[in-house]
Formats: sequence, structure tokens, C-alpha cells
Amino acid sequence: MENKKLSVHFIARTAILLALTIVFQTIGRAIPLGQFNQFITGSLVNACLLIAAATTGIWGGTAVAVLAPFGAILTGASMPLPFAPVVAGGNFILVLMFVLLKKNRILGICAGAVLKFAFLFAGVNIFVSLMGLPAQKAGAMIATFSWPQLVTAAIGGVLALLVLKALGRVIKA
Repeated sequence: MENKKLSVHFIARTAILLALTIVFQTIGRAIPLGQFNQFITGSLVNACLLIAAATTGIWGGTAVAVLAPFGAILTGASMPLPFAPVVAGGNFILVLMFVLLKKNRILGICAGAVLKFAFLFAGVNIFVSLMGLPAQKAGAMIATFSWPQLVTAAIGGVLALLVLKALGRVIKA
């Protein structure tokens, strides 16, 4: 009975966090926030990835991390579909570092943010050169998947810690 209960909790939490991730992506495209859009939406998405990892473990966090870029494309992101696995890989790195360094969540967030940024920056540069994208599209992708990824992962980490602390209080009450 306990395994079944755990499985239902795992599936429900993972599904809720994936749905919330897609809702944030949808709202981020629906509300014109200009230059701040990536920082608000990206931070909320990264928070969802880390909350999923903290509440469901590596498998739930990985599910949300891998599916999130496809949700972004479904909600109208201008990211080319072949680049989605690269973003999924960057998301996974953030989740993995957070889970591996769970004894020190701040270190996990910092390591995950830096490694996600490095992976995406390298990945976007390789992708752009292999795909021969027009200069304007290539420049926009490089700008999107460079230093802002470091910032949004860090902000998302802070948000996740605040939410997890609040959830801890709710669960104990």
C-alpha cells in the first residue's frame, strides 16, 4: 500500500510541477513583459525544476527538466525544435547538481546554475554553427542562451528555496 501511495504522490507532484511550468511559459508569452520576460519566466521555470527535484527526487525533476523545453515550443517559443534536447540537457544538469548536492542546497544551485549556463552557451554556439542560421536568428539565440541562463537559474534557485521552506511549514502544520 505504501508503494502505491508513494507512486501516486510522485506522479501527482511531477504532473503538477510540469503543468505549472507550462502555465508559466504560457503566461510569459501571453503577457508582453519586454526585455524582462526571459528573466521572469525563466526564473519561474527554473524554480519549478528545482522544486520538482526536491519534492519528487531525481526522476520527477528529470521529467520536468526534459519536458519543459518541449512545453516552451508548444506555448510559442521561437526556439527551433532540434535545439530542445540541448535545453533539456541544461535543465537536467541544474536538477542533477541540486539533487547530488542536497546536503548544501545553495552549493547545488550555484554549481547547477554555472554548469547549466556553460552547457547551454557551448551548446547554442555549436548548434548555431552547425545549422548555419541567419545572423539575426543566431545572435538572438546566443543572447538568450548565454549569461541570462546563469541569472535565471540563480533566481529560480532562490525562489525554489523560499517555496520549499514555505511548503515545509505547510506540511508540518
